[in-house]
Amino acid sequence: MPVVRTIGRVLLPCVVLLVGCPADPQLCPQAIITPDNVEIPDGENSTRIVVSIDNPVPGNGLEVTTLLSADSGSFDDPAASDTVYNCAFDVAGEVRICAEAAYVDPEADDAENTLLSTEGVGSSTQYIREPHVRLRDPLECSESSCTTVICPDEKNFCPEIAEFSAELTEVGGSTATLSVNAVDADDNPEPLVTMWTSDEGTVDDASSASTTFTCDPDVGGAIEVCVFVSDGDSACDNTRCTTVLCPGEPGENTCPVIASFDANPTIVPLGETETDIAIDVSDPDEFPSPLRTELRSETGVFDDRFVTDTTFRCGDSGPVELCLEVFDGDETCDQERCITVQCPSDIPPNICPQLFVLNAIPSVIPEGQITTMIQSRAQDTDFLPFPLVLTLRSFNGMISDDENIQEPNNVVAQNAMFTCSFPGPTEICVDATDGACEKTLCIEVQCPNDVPLP
Repeated sequence: MPVVRTIGRVLLPCVVLLVGCPADPQLCPQAIITPDNVEIPDGENSTRIVVSIDNPVPGNGLEVTTLLSADSGSFDDPAASDTVYNCAFDVAGEVRICAEAAYVDPEADDAENTLLSTEGVGSSTQYIREPHVRLRDPLECSESSCTTVICPDEKNFCPEIAEFSAELTEVGGSTATLSVNAVDADDNPEPLVTMWTSDEGTVDDASSASTTFTCDPDVGGAIEVCVFVSDGDSACDNTRCTTVLCPGEPGENTCPVIASFDANPTIVPLGETETDIAIDVSDPDEFPSPLRTELRSETGVFDDRFVTDTTFRCGDSGPVELCLEVFDGDETCDQERCITVQCPSDIPPNICPQLFVLNAIPSVIPEGQITTMIQSRAQDTDFLPFPLVLTLRSFNGMISDDENIQEPNNVVAQNAMFTCSFPGPTEICVDATDGACEKTLCIEVQCPNDVPLP
């Protein structure tokens, strides 16, 4: 039965008609895009973008969200009202930036959606794990507005660390000579700076390319010493680290050291999609647990994000931040290091899969039976970056015959069987992933009271 929504005791005409009623532009929110620099200067790659909202019905109780998009390049956060737009490295001239504004129902946290209508079928609740996903507008009213920025012909080239060393002045000594040779091809957007850091010990001149490190007399063992290099563009920040063996007794735990985290190339050429990732990380004592690394990115995908040498595949054009997280079991030693890779402008954006159905037939298993059929359906229209995979899981019980079946129109299906192991309710979920996006549906199945206990 159709549901008529009343807001502030005013009946909206499109809700009354329900079918074939276009959204009234006068009732739609508008996004206003304001860039700091319409024409980005040479030697710079980005500009701040502020999105404000013109809400014609501010008292309707609905939240307004915005989502930014561009012909090329990327945003630090496309759903934020104050963010940064980054030009694609291989694009110059006018770039159109658009913002879509839409109403969102604050009560519609989960979207119920099933394709089958069978008696005894449980409902499907979709939990979307992607960041910044906007739910369907209850008024079906959204408007886009656009503006233009001009990306420069000459982009900023990131500085490079040509040489880096930290060596004790004498064996068993307490001082080390620190040296870094950093170069910046264009000296943009600001003069090159270097900064030495260490958790223990002191650096005589932290901003000098050559200086002296002195060990803390109370802390011995492997001490991490890092150099940070910047030209004023945060996407170009570069850090290198090493260890100095100081005399004395080490602390209870020595934290891991990220010596380097690199991508080759950092600017992926047109017609290509991949870059090689190399990580040099070590844990001097492997305490309190073995070293673990994990890679992540907002777009694109890693062949294996838990290894130190892998391949990253671009998922969208423009700059993308790749981050490395390192753990040794001591939370105070958790570390993160990020770098930026420029993906080419001819990369088509990845389309996330749609997870349509998770059904139990029946959802309430009658006494004398312990099994039910589990059906799941999902679709991925672009097959990127990897083929769609469905995975069923349950809190208890056993799932069998859950192979992925390829159906027409890029639909992947499962017709599995669930076997109860305990009486009462149990949750069954299906995960759908294309390698870059993951979505999950969960339902509840009621097992009968006469299920024999294992």
